[in-house]
Amino acid sequence: MPAEIGKLKNLTELNLSKNQLERLPAEIVELKNLSELNLSKNQLERLPAEIVELKNLTGLYLSGNQLETLPAEIRKLTNLTTLDLSRNLLKSPPPEIVEQGIEAIFEYLRQLPEEAIEHNEAKLILVGQGDVGKTCLAKRLIYDVFIENKSTKGIDILKWVITAPTADEDEIKLNVWDFGGQEIYHATHQFFLTKRSLYLLVWNARKSQDYEHIYYWLHTIEAFGVDSPIVLVLSKWNERDDDLNMKELREKFPQIIGLYKIDSYDGKGISTLKDIISETTWHLPHMKTPWIESWFKVRGRLEQDGREWIGYTEFEQICESEGLDKKQTDILDEYLHDLGVIIHFRDRLELRNMVILNPEWATKAVYKILDTQSILDRGGILLHSELDQIWYSDIYPRDIFSKLLGLMNKFELAYELPDKKSHLVAELLPKTEPEFGWDETNNLRFYYHYDFLPAGVITRFIVLMHENLEDKPGGTHLCWREGAVLQREGTRALVKVKPLEKRIEIKINGNRKRELLAIIRNQFDHISRSIKVKITKEIPCNCSEGCNKVWNYDNLLKLEFKGINDITCDESGEITTVSSMLDGYETKEIRKKKYSPDEPVSIQNIIDFKPKIGVVANININIKVDLPIIQTEFRDFKKEVTKLDDELDEELVDLEDDLLEITPASEEGKVNKAINKLSLFMHKLKDEDSKFSRIVKGTKKGIELAQKLAVTYNKFAQALGLEPVQDLFL
Repeated sequence: MPAEIGKLKNLTELNLSKNQLERLPAEIVELKNLSELNLSKNQLERLPAEIVELKNLTGLYLSGNQLETLPAEIRKLTNLTTLDLSRNLLKSPPPEIVEQGIEAIFEYLRQLPEEAIEHNEAKLILVGQGDVGKTCLAKRLIYDVFIENKSTKGIDILKWVITAPTADEDEIKLNVWDFGGQEIYHATHQFFLTKRSLYLLVWNARKSQDYEHIYYWLHTIEAFGVDSPIVLVLSKWNERDDDLNMKELREKFPQIIGLYKIDSYDGKGISTLKDIISETTWHLPHMKTPWIESWFKVRGRLEQDGREWIGYTEFEQICESEGLDKKQTDILDEYLHDLGVIIHFRDRLELRNMVILNPEWATKAVYKILDTQSILDRGGILLHSELDQIWYSDIYPRDIFSKLLGLMNKFELAYELPDKKSHLVAELLPKTEPEFGWDETNNLRFYYHYDFLPAGVITRFIVLMHENLEDKPGGTHLCWREGAVLQREGTRALVKVKPLEKRIEIKINGNRKRELLAIIRNQFDHISRSIKVKITKEIPCNCSEGCNKVWNYDNLLKLEFKGINDITCDESGEITTVSSMLDGYETKEIRKKKYSPDEPVSIQNIIDFKPKIGVVANININIKVDLPIIQTEFRDFKKEVTKLDDELDEELVDLEDDLLEITPASEEGKVNKAINKLSLFMHKLKDEDSKFSRIVKGTKKGIELAQKLAVTYNKFAQALGLEPVQDLFL
């Protein structure tokens, strides 16, 4: 760009998007009257600090560049209301700060010391079957010696400092988590597999089943580690890997970095593997993020605390005393958890109040239980009288036994039995299904089919549903490691996992089948929220006796809401109806309320709205007044956010057209279409992971307009029985 651009003294708006610019000339700061500067979709790697001279800027659009840092001086642009930083490579401020908007960005930059310290730390996780050499590899990597070890019990946590792949030879601190490979541990491991980590999947090719285990572990990492990079490590230098189709593996799991052969005994391949670890961790999302001073202070206080865990309220108080607000506290909390410095499941209600400061203390306590043979021999029953033998030591004094048992309960690994003297550890239940009677007449059947079925789904379910487990003689319950029988109000349910088929099968018998199924589904929905896997809900076809076809439950709901009822079974050729199949599971009224984003709404319902009993009656809808208001508010909102991303214009124009076309006199179908489209859009805005939400957060004015629109929309939503959006961008 020519330097002469600085002569355009009276320019107020400048759009330089899509020009492949790699830098800005210093003369651009002469454009003192600029209020909007669009530099999106270029190749900028840095912004000149002199940009702060553009005091009148209200909108700065920087999306789609190569920016890794922002100059701290940018916070002096006090008139800025829109700052779009989407689709960059930002380390400072980190993405979690950027998502919170301009005020959070400026506060982060204000707190950065003049000599900001980049925080180069990551979590390195070793997984794989037992006896494949994970621990020997960890010791060879860290200490450069061969140390023969017995199989890891649970998890070992080690520290390792490596050299970064930079000219300055920066240091990277690695928290190395070595996971025991025994099957009994697999269900518990998922609680400690984190995103933004590097995974070493260690295996050998001695047995054909080792190849099956690779797929199991790759799916497990994907389910809990999300998009974390994976390095495959063949732990036997001389073993052949011809049967491993790397092209196919990479297509299915693109996060695989590569396959590397090593020998921990004599060190072959170790140097190359170290280089790969250094290179990969150096490019993890949170690496090279400058930490503000208060983050270092909080971490220092936690590490010097001396206690094994603290309550979340105390954690918040520590952060607040060091000057962190709620949003900054949440960001630091997530960082420390992902790095393996603390364990805190803030997204799990039952675990939210416990911040574990010593991860190894917690993990060892849990795995000590899983390693106790006497519990396995008793079919999973842990006697409180044997806790001294299992736990008692300087770091596990008797007065914290109840807290450790509570931790087991919260991890959904165990529950207390009615005698109050014992717990049942679900992962140590017998695998064999016991004998019991079951009436197959008139059963309600429901299935969950997983593209990958992680370990522990059914045992977590057993713990969650323990109050409804059917009793059996001896004060225990009718459950085993792969299933359970439930009983509630005279209705029984049989829930079993079919590991090879990757299915959960549910059969219910009795008078209140729908109610019990709803409770069961609620618990499986709770479990599935913590797992990144595809789950298909299925129900059997009812076209004829003996038909084996199953239907996708959600697809049947979609057909119903499109008005399609008659369907043909492709197994028998018989015609059946959607409604006859769905009615056995939920009433049509419940289905419409829960599953219909396109449920018809009537303009007459708005005009004649009368609050129902139990509904707050201060909703004042006047269609002739409120309809033009919501039309105007949406138009203003669209105009603002499409400045941030021109691709949004295409997505919002149809909705705007539908809204602007309706009047109080419009046909009902036209009104239905517009109001329900608006409802879907408002909930996308509410979803923090949606594209709309992320983009709007980059502009103060956009947030204000979105909140204003939400207030008016909620009046319509409450009047029509649609779901309102609460606390938008608060």
